[in-house]
Amino acid sequence: MKVLVLGGAGHFGGRICQRLARSPGIEVIAPSRSELDIRSPNLAATLCDIGANVVVHTAGPFQAQDYAVARACIAAACHYVDLADGREFVRDFATLDTDARAAGITLVAGASTLPGISSAVLEAVRPRYRTIECVEISIAPAHQTPRGLGTVSAVLSYCGRPFTSLRDGCWDTVYGWQDLRIQNYPGFRARLSAACDVPDLELMPAHLDDLQTATFHAALEAPWEHLTLWSLAWLSRLRLVRDWAVFAPFFSAISDRLISLGSDRGGMRVHVAGTGPREEKLCVDWYLLSGSNHGPEIPCTPAIIMTKKLLNEESIARGAFACWNQFSVEDLMRELDEYDVEVVEEEYVD
Repeated sequence: MKVLVLGGAGHFGGRICQRLARSPGIEVIAPSRSELDIRSPNLAATLCDIGANVVVHTAGPFQAQDYAVARACIAAACHYVDLADGREFVRDFATLDTDARAAGITLVAGASTLPGISSAVLEAVRPRYRTIECVEISIAPAHQTPRGLGTVSAVLSYCGRPFTSLRDGCWDTVYGWQDLRIQNYPGFRARLSAACDVPDLELMPAHLDDLQTATFHAALEAPWEHLTLWSLAWLSRLRLVRDWAVFAPFFSAISDRLISLGSDRGGMRVHVAGTGPREEKLCVDWYLLSGSNHGPEIPCTPAIIMTKKLLNEESIARGAFACWNQFSVEDLMRELDEYDVEVVEEEYVD
């Protein structure tokens, strides 16, 4: 079975290639950008020539991309999985559903931390609740984690950009890399965090009928990084800089030089609040904690899980959809068993 990984030389793509290549019966193909142009009008024909069974698209950022690669997969009748974190990209992905069904294939968007893992966590804790009213998600990457150019571009694209977030039952306007908060993780020092625009802000209210608040924050380890991004966001809000993403190569180079100034520990937090079976105010704090700089393996894992499911012809619907509740927490931890990653969970009545 052939898996074509677009962006296979990148930060996440390389890890996905290595891990899939260790699986028996899978041949991984990772062409360079010069060998395969994802914007080529002949992309579908190239996929047919290669004979790919699944295309894994990791070549971000996805915020400004269209569905050209997914449409090429429809034309070539091969499955598609991506790591998209762009809100509109993932939200509108189902517009390809009819064509994907007609081709008899599956297209999955957002097979990464969000919404892949976050939705699996919500599904795992959901039976404990009568109603889920608040979900607050944060991700705290290790400072020593290398940042690919696509990741840096995505980070900068949020700076000062307005987006909506559900808060206390109303859709409020929030600005990227502002709305500073303190995040506490087991075994970490407290970290500053800031709001970012992600698909879950759109998907959680659509799947949870009683939800009143849905937020997402990124908690970088170095406070000076947050204050820098907060300042850049103000410059964008004042319309002095239109798009910081064009400066991604400059900021990426600086980031690489300062990478040793932090730790190798990172994590993810999902805070869920609502009413329990006896109408009590129930809260669950679910943490996914990583050490030994193994954090980057986490966002790669949903795409690996979905690719293996498609290759093994497991019962996945045909069509195009977001990676919402497509695998379990048990599936996730089974794939992460060899890495320094653990789940910590706290349940309490507020």
